[in-house]
Parts: sequence; structure tokens; C-alpha cells
Amino acid sequence: MKKALILFSALLLVVVFGCASGGNKEVASGTETGRDDRGFEKNPPTAAEISYQSAEQFLAAGNYDEAISHFRTATTLKPNYFEAWSELGNTLTKVKDFPGGIAAYEKALAIAPDNNSLISSIAYNYLYLENYDKAEEYYQKLVDKDSLSYEGNVHLGFIYQKKNDLTRAIMAYEKALAAQPNDATTIGTLAGLYEKSGNDEKKMEYLKMAIVAAPDNYKYKTQLGSAYMKKKDYVSALPVFEDLVKNYPDEPAYHQNLGLILSQIPDRKGEAPVELEKALALKGDDPYICGILALVQNELGQYQKAVAAVKRGLDTKQGQEPMLYYQWGVALSKLEQFDEAISMFEKVVQAKDMQWSDAARKQVDRQVALKKRAEAKKQQEEE
Repeated sequence: MKKALILFSALLLVVVFGCASGGNKEVASGTETGRDDRGFEKNPPTAAEISYQSAEQFLAAGNYDEAISHFRTATTLKPNYFEAWSELGNTLTKVKDFPGGIAAYEKALAIAPDNNSLISSIAYNYLYLENYDKAEEYYQKLVDKDSLSYEGNVHLGFIYQKKNDLTRAIMAYEKALAAQPNDATTIGTLAGLYEKSGNDEKKMEYLKMAIVAAPDNYKYKTQLGSAYMKKKDYVSALPVFEDLVKNYPDEPAYHQNLGLILSQIPDRKGEAPVELEKALALKGDDPYICGILALVQNELGQYQKAVAAVKRGLDTKQGQEPMLYYQWGVALSKLEQFDEAISMFEKVVQAKDMQWSDAARKQVDRQVALKKRAEAKKQQEEE
């Protein structure tokens, strides 16, 4: 009874469409319609085609529920209706019914087994469902047809990444890159994978490639500059962060890193405080940046400025006390205020900080010796 009603409705639609349409028209199946001398269509659309056309109209209007319903009707009336199954899969995928989308695509794939678009769509839905084994199976079909399939390889790389199989992920992404050599995203992903695998040389190589492929992408430049800093190759890091500061002058981290880099290059050390002060102005007083600024100012012989930077850092009450008190002690020592310097270094010793406490302990002994030497010199001068 229900099927009869569907067919009856479809026939009514045939009459309506037939009387209302003007001129020749191509339906989904490709059948050309025309009119005889009485005005009736010679090849009227089938009930399945009318359901398909209605579904397309609902789809264009954003009424997905009705579109799905009419696509299903079309496939019921014509089980081998390739276009209807494909569009049903697309629409179900659009509304995030991924299992339903897979089922519809599978029906279409049974009709057109070599259709790469369908294979890719099924794989995508499985990927969205985090069913990586099934997604791999379908993307592998694309690669089996074309070993350099970009879509197949780039998604296989992603899947192997998820499975923590770095070796296979790198191999897949390399093949994807062979198909699209300027794909900055894939190049950047490979750089990250080589870093995880411990191959810093390849990581640097791919970061440089990524910058060439996407010269305006700050992320790759930041990663390259940071990689140079990690290697303590400050000369190579310098132009990278100079460029970043030029293009992103309001980013405090870039000024901070540029300041750190400049502090490590002897003939540019004097420029470091300016960049560190810019970082502080943009970020607000930060105890770590204040500590680095104090360290640089001590190295430049600007001891009073170093003490001022230390106090700014301590006033934040946000940590880094061992580094800050250590730099305060260094400044006081240079100002020959040895007792005060000893007091600062003892604070650092008491903090039991892994980075600063051992050095501070040695500084306490050194300050005692310096104090004795200064007293002996003064006594000699008085005699």
C-alpha cells in the first residue's frame, strides 16, 4: 500500500512537471526530454528521477532531512541509481551521520567500483569516526592504484601518525610531497616527525623548505629560529628573529628571543637590553625576562641597572627568585659590597635550586675571599 502511494505521488509529479516545464531539459540520468505535437513530454522523467530532483531542490534550500528522505525514495524506486546513492552519502556526511554516509557510499561503490571519489569519501568518514584501520584500508586502495596519490598518501601519513608509527608516517608523507612538492603543511609535518624521531638535521632541512614554500607563515620561521637557539647557533638564529620582530613588532616572545640571541653574540650584546625591555613593555614585568636582563646588564657592567631589573622581577612575586637573587649578588659583588652579595648568594643556596644553588655556594666562598683581599689591599694602602 505504501509503495503504491509513493508511485501514485510520483506519477502526479510527472504530470505537474510535464505541464509546467518549458523547452528541453536534462535529468539526472542524462535523458533528454522533448515534447510531441500535443505538448506532452516524449521521455518524461521516471518517478525515481523526480524524487532525485526534489531531493536536490531540498538540498539547495538547506532542508537536509527532506533531501535525505527523497534521496532514499529515489534509491528505493531505482536500487542501482548511482547519483542518488552518491548524493545520499554526501548529504548524510554533511549532517555528520558518518555510518549512514558510509553505507550509502558503499552502495554507490558497488555500482562504480573504480570511483576514486567514493573510495576517498568512505575513507574520510571512517577517519572522522576514528576507525583508523578501516580508513587505512580505503586510503590504501587509492595508493594501490597510484603509488603517488597525494590524497591517499597524505591521509595514510596522518593515520600512521595517530598509530605512533613514525617510520611509515614519514614514508607516506614523503610520497605525498613527491606529488605536491610545494605543500607547506606536509613539509612542516615532516619537520615535526623528524624532530620526534631525533633527526635534527632533517628537521632543519624541512623547516627551511617549509619557509620557502610558505614565506609568510610565521610558525615555520619561529620553529626554525627556536631550533637554531636549541643548537646554540645564535648567528643563524639572529636573522630569523630579526625578521620576525620586523613583521610582528607586538609579539613579546620574539623580542625576548632576539634579546637572548643578541646577548650571546659578543659584538651585538649591547643591543640585547633594548629588545628585552621591549618584551617587558609588551608583556608586563616578567621575572624570567627581568632575570635575563639583569644577567646581560651585569655582563655589560651596568650593575645598578641590573639591581633595578632584579627588583622589578622580585616585585612580580611570580617565581625565578634563585636566578634573580643570584644576579643581584653578582651586581653587589662587582660594586664591592661583599657582605650584601654573600647575603644574596646564601638565599640562593637555601632555595636548593638545581640550576643556581651550586654556583651560589661557590660564590659565597668566593665573596669571602674577595672581601679578605679587599681588606688586605686597604690595609696596605693605609700603611
